[in-house]
Amino acid sequence: MTTPVNLNNSSPSKSADFLVNAKEAFGEALPDWVETLANEANRTSATAVAKRIGYSVAVVSAVCRGKYQGDLAAVEAKTRGVFMGAIVECLVLGEIGRDQCLAEQKKKHVGTSAVRTALFHACRSGECPHSRIKQGDGGPNG
Repeated sequence: MTTPVNLNNSSPSKSADFLVNAKEAFGEALPDWVETLANEANRTSATAVAKRIGYSVAVVSAVCRGKYQGDLAAVEAKTRGVFMGAIVECLVLGEIGRDQCLAEQKKKHVGTSAVRTALFHACRSGECPHSRIKQGDGGPNG
């Protein structure tokens, strides 16, 4: 004989509403970019948002809950670039999205492309105000 399971008495789980979680975590100090991230996660999905900004679903969730321990400024920059239209003036490419700027900084040096070579050096020269690479750090390619 089996025992019936009453699904109505299950304990409530933490809300999957990212905006509610963000408002609980940040209160009145909710940053505009976290609100945008949370709204976008509610509108589409955390998986879709994570993929667009290049982070995991766990990062999206942790940011919205105010628990992210990583580089919050990097997540902010990607969110602003992807969802809020933030642009920067690239020394090589001209006006580009902040998210593209961050993506370019992570790319390896490719000597077969003059543009890639120029970008690689511009991002590491110390002259670009948008670079997150410390001067003298070869970045992902040494």
